[in-house]
Amino acid sequence: MVVLLAVSVFFIYPPGEKTKLGLDLQGGLEVILEAQGDVTSEQMDQAELVVRNRVDKLGVSEPSINRQGEKDISVGLAGVKNVEDAMALIGKTALLEFKQVDSDLTQQITLGTITPDKLPADKQLLYETQRNDQGEVIRGEDGQPVQSPIVVDRQPLMTGAALDSASVGYDQFNRPKVDMTFTSEGQKQFADVTEKLATAGAITGKTSQMAIVLDDEVESAPTVKDKINSDKAEITGGMSLSAVQNIVLVLQTGALPVELKIVDKNEISATLGKDSLNQGLFAGAIGLIIVMIFMLVYYRLLGVVADLALIIYGVLFFAALTNPWYPATLTLPGIAGMILTVGVAADANVVIFERIKEEVRGGKTIRSAVNSGYSKGFKTILDANAITLITALVIFAVATAGVKGFALTLMIGVVISMFTAILATRAMLGLLADSRFFNNATLMGIKAGKKKKAE
Repeated sequence: MVVLLAVSVFFIYPPGEKTKLGLDLQGGLEVILEAQGDVTSEQMDQAELVVRNRVDKLGVSEPSINRQGEKDISVGLAGVKNVEDAMALIGKTALLEFKQVDSDLTQQITLGTITPDKLPADKQLLYETQRNDQGEVIRGEDGQPVQSPIVVDRQPLMTGAALDSASVGYDQFNRPKVDMTFTSEGQKQFADVTEKLATAGAITGKTSQMAIVLDDEVESAPTVKDKINSDKAEITGGMSLSAVQNIVLVLQTGALPVELKIVDKNEISATLGKDSLNQGLFAGAIGLIIVMIFMLVYYRLLGVVADLALIIYGVLFFAALTNPWYPATLTLPGIAGMILTVGVAADANVVIFERIKEEVRGGKTIRSAVNSGYSKGFKTILDANAITLITALVIFAVATAGVKGFALTLMIGVVISMFTAILATRAMLGLLADSRFFNNATLMGIKAGKKKKAE
């Protein structure tokens, strides 16, 4: 028990650094995404999965992602610092295309000798964001990103369907880039495409470029001089590490089957979350103090044992929440569940103490009463906690994120209260069973004259 408590304290301290907080406590963002156009239930299921995968890769603690109605998805992101970037990432369609660049029309658009509305129907005007050597976006005097126009064929040479995986890599100058790996069929497509571009360039004597396009934005437009028969390709262009990581993330999680737009947004400030946390913890502390005072007044020496057991319970409980393997996220409903489990833990001791007192009144010795009281009270405690545990499991299985936090803390509390009632409380009572204080009926909370002699 001593070793377990020492390890538990190590998990908890310092509490401010070890405890993960949910959206309602640390602040963050809650948005409603609406699918555009006619969509099917299958498309919305796939869209929800893609959004969930992207949020998971963002590392957001206890995200809340749920379908609302036929076309809406609710997304809750706790502790998000850059709201706009996060939502742009989550809502990205992630449509990857490889398109041929029309260098002649690109030059004419750049020089202004032709306007975008005069482009042929099979051509498309896209833009590439300019970056400096550090990968930072170059911005103009009005703060907008500087972009270069690029005219491409509207029909792609190949799409992201040929992609097998994507990862962050670095070039010979240690600059971040996107490494892509093709499927076996994708490798063949890439070889054919690059061979055609290289041949066309050799025949015309002009530079052949292939634009790598993600959601209608040119990420890179490399020159193709030779056939590339490889299962790998890369996106370079002086991008920052965060930009590369974002591209990799959307490519890893796949394309959204529908376009999603933000129709409602609610930002929760960190200050409001801190106030909620303080109020919740204050309420919990007051509840714990009242329970401990009641146990002391009503059960006297047994109450001291119960209060020590509650302290042990609290240490083990927070250690379970902050364990390094699967740390739980604390939310306001979670705090409510935590407060409820204090009553559950106290109730286990109440059942046992009442059984012990009954045995003492019947004339048994303290040690015999402790053993008999535990034997008679254990079944009652087990039945009551089993029902609570099953209820919490059902809630956890069907509820949304906030209520899941309540169910999770309730389950953890029930299990640990059983542990402390069976092990910690019994160990302390066993140590004190031969003490002369335990032979004092008043100190045990038994009214004078109520203790009977053994027949």
